[in-house]
Formats: sequence, structure tokens, C-alpha cells
Amino acid sequence: MQTTHEVKGIVLASVSATFWGVSGAIAQTLFDTTDINSIWLTGIRMLGAGIGLLLISLITRVDLWTIWRHPGDLLQVAGYTLLGLMPVQFTYFLAVEASNAATATILQFMGPVFIAIWLVIAHQQWPTRSEGIAIFLAIAGSFLLVTHGNPATLVISVSALLWGLLSGVTSATNTLMPAKLLTKYSSMTVNTWSMLLGGLLFNIVQPFWSIRIPWTIANISKLSFVVFFGTLLAFLFFLESLKYIRPTVASLLDAFEPLSATIIAVALLGVSFGWLDILGSVLIISTVFILAIGQRHNERAADDFHRN
Repeated sequence: MQTTHEVKGIVLASVSATFWGVSGAIAQTLFDTTDINSIWLTGIRMLGAGIGLLLISLITRVDLWTIWRHPGDLLQVAGYTLLGLMPVQFTYFLAVEASNAATATILQFMGPVFIAIWLVIAHQQWPTRSEGIAIFLAIAGSFLLVTHGNPATLVISVSALLWGLLSGVTSATNTLMPAKLLTKYSSMTVNTWSMLLGGLLFNIVQPFWSIRIPWTIANISKLSFVVFFGTLLAFLFFLESLKYIRPTVASLLDAFEPLSATIIAVALLGVSFGWLDILGSVLIISTVFILAIGQRHNERAADDFHRN
């Protein structure tokens, strides 16, 4: 029977993933009804979340300042920001802008598969059986999602396909790049400075005052959700969930992100999803379950080895 702590972790991780998914759908409505573009929204999202994380860290007395005594580590934060966090946020919104929240979120969900491919290319670490199955299913699912089974046609635009796949690639780099930093500093420290730096850089390219939008209650509410619920609280809830459940379990619950984005896109935003779209989506989302089950099997095998 699951303990109260495990249930708490599952709820936190599920809500976190749902917030991420819903924020993508809300971003779609902002792109459709205002002059907001991906650069502007990414800058607002990162800067707002960065300021929020900074305030929370100061209130909770999280040590954010030790890293400033190590210039080499600050350079790593800058590298992670430029090549990890900024691209994953930006390419995702570009994919939403070019297609819809459901398609963009599902294609970004291929991130773990790209990690497995990278390990083969960079480290000659050949995939396990579960990773091989996941790669095959991800490719098959993407093929169905973008062609409906006919290789001669694309049912989404070339730009939507490009940004969606790049979103998956940058999701992988966003996972891999901070690994070394996170052995020395808390995730809160790394992401606070990275969010702030990324938000400032995006606002240099396109300042938040450069686009005028109607400041209606609806638009303010949507922006607030994207920044605070879809970024700040989603991040904090996910971190908190890892105190109570394993990362493999948390990765399974990430499925709530494409699920929530798809439900809202279809039910409220008029996005059309046929049975081939659904099948392709299921194949892609299933890869996370397969990878998590394979990782759990490896963990159990390692535990048994150490016991013996």
C-alpha cells in the first residue's frame, strides 16, 4: 500500500505536469488572439519565473550565492542557459505557434529518446532492449502524427515539424547539460540564475514593452498562469515531488503534460485529432513508460547485485 508521502509525491508530480501542459494550451490562445510572439512570451515566462524563484529562495534562505565564488561554475550556468534552458523554452513555443499545443507537447515528449540516441553517438553506449523499443515506437509515432501514414504528405507544416523535433532535442540537452552542476548545487540555485539570465537575454532581444497587447482580465490571467502556474509552481512542485517518489515514477507522471495539452486543445481550442493522431501520440507517450520500466528493472538488478 502506498504511503501518505508517496501519494503526496504522485499528486505533486501529476499537478506539475498538468500545469506544464495547460500552459502550452494557454500560450496557443495568446498567439491566436494577440500580437505576442514566442520570443516575447519566453522572455516574460523566464524572467517572471526567475524573479519568483529568487524571492522564494530569499524567503526560505536557500543559498544562492556560493556559486558566485566559482567563476567556472557560473560559466557552466551560462552555457546551460544558452544551450539548454533558453532553447527548450523557445523551441516549444515556436512549435505551439506553428501548430498547436497538443502536437508541440507530444513532439517535445521525444526528449528521452534523443538522450538514448545521443548516448549511442557520443559514448558508444548502445541502447538496452527497452531503449531500442522506445526509439522504434517514438519514430513510428512521429511518422503517424506528422504524415498520417502517407510518407508523401505532411499533415502539419514543415516549420511545425522542425520546431517540434528541435523541441525534443533541446529537451534532451536541457536534461543532460546541468548534470555536473547539480552534483555541486541545488536545482533551485542553478535554475534561479539560469531563468533570470535567460529572461534578461530574451528581453534584450525583444523588451517586454515592445509589444502592446490589450491588458484585459483574460490576457492578464493567461499570462499569469503561464508564468506562475506553468513555470514557477510547476517547477517547484516537481522538485518537491522528488522528495517522496523516485525520478522514474515522476517521469511516468510526465504523461499528464501531453494528455492535458491534448484534452484542452481538442475540447476547448477546436484542434482536430483523428485516430491516427491519437495512435501516434500514444506510441510516443508510451516510450516514457517503457524507458521508466527499463530503468526500474536496472535499479532492481543493481540492488540485488549489491545485496549479494
